[in-house]
Amino acid sequence: MADVDVASVITGLQSGAAFGYRMIFIMIILIPPLFIVQNAAGYLGIFSGMGMGEAVRTRYGKKLAMLVAVPMASTDVLSYIAEYSGMAIGLSLIGIPPIISIPIIFAIHNGIIMAGRYHRIERVLLLISLVLVISIVSSAVMMRPSLIDIVRIGLNPLQPYTNRQYETLLIANIGAVIMPFMIFYQAGASVQKHMIKEDIRISRNETAVGSIVSEILMVMTVIAGTFIGGYATDPALLDRALKPFGSLAPYIMAAGFFTAGFLALIVISLASTWGIAEALGWKFHRHGRYLIRKGDLSEPEMESARKNMISDRRKFLILYMTESIPAAVIAILASSYLLSLVIDLMIVFVIVLAPVGLLLGLLVSDARVMKGNPMKKWYMAIYWITLAIIESAGVYSLIMSM
Repeated sequence: MADVDVASVITGLQSGAAFGYRMIFIMIILIPPLFIVQNAAGYLGIFSGMGMGEAVRTRYGKKLAMLVAVPMASTDVLSYIAEYSGMAIGLSLIGIPPIISIPIIFAIHNGIIMAGRYHRIERVLLLISLVLVISIVSSAVMMRPSLIDIVRIGLNPLQPYTNRQYETLLIANIGAVIMPFMIFYQAGASVQKHMIKEDIRISRNETAVGSIVSEILMVMTVIAGTFIGGYATDPALLDRALKPFGSLAPYIMAAGFFTAGFLALIVISLASTWGIAEALGWKFHRHGRYLIRKGDLSEPEMESARKNMISDRRKFLILYMTESIPAAVIAILASSYLLSLVIDLMIVFVIVLAPVGLLLGLLVSDARVMKGNPMKKWYMAIYWITLAIIESAGVYSLIMSM
């Protein structure tokens, strides 16, 4: 659900609005790359017992780990901007301008992180954000699109690839689907769930189902986007995607964008904890709590661990605020063109994926990191080819936009 975040939904709606069913083919062929990358992240967490940051620190040392923390932090900032912008677009549909909504979003977001009550809030956000997903799917069905046209146009590999706008949205959809922060999240989540070698099949199946379901939802988003009637430059036009819901459409979309954005923000927050904190050697997020709970330390050691946890958490919160403040400021400054900003950020995500994908590939193919269970050579060949194609497309798009 976090992968079908507000920025991804906006990108899908704009794709449908601009090119009808034509982007459906791209959504379908993105399923294998999404699975290949996310599955590798799950393997890293299960076999190494470490998240991305800790694995880099263990394998390559403290200096490189600190260097790696920079693109991790950059990923966070870009992700925050995208989610803040998407949520502000949603609230603008019900008359709340970005200059008011973004500071409120910022305050609530950081309040959730400070309180650390992720799990309770996640459940509520998940349920409400499902309303948007269900509404988009329902809208796509109730408008009775032509199945013949969906198959004939949407599944046709011959698409207008030379069209500049199509090309831009194609790259944006790659960035919207294969998000860098989701790599940090899946590796860290596999460790947090204490998954072991015997859980590999479960992890692989979960990742496969997640990849397919998320892309089916994106396909439905593209179909709903066709009802907008043309590329939207005004956020107020987006609620046309929920045309069957009449006057309720802007309120459903506003609530959906708001909660989907917050759900993604919490996932990004956890990914940030597991990524940057591990790279910098901060232990509060996992090791400290686990060791104290297990009772493996003596009383003096436990007391020292508690103090270190408090100190490391304080450092993390300072870092967190440092990341989210500029994100909120940028979103406010760009409030007059938030729709185009979201699309641009999705393209940038493709470029940002490069160092993250490179590190992930090196780690999962390293027998020492993977404790004698490196990923198979054939899998890594597919992985590197996939990453090369994605990054080539991203670089090409960046060059052409200059």
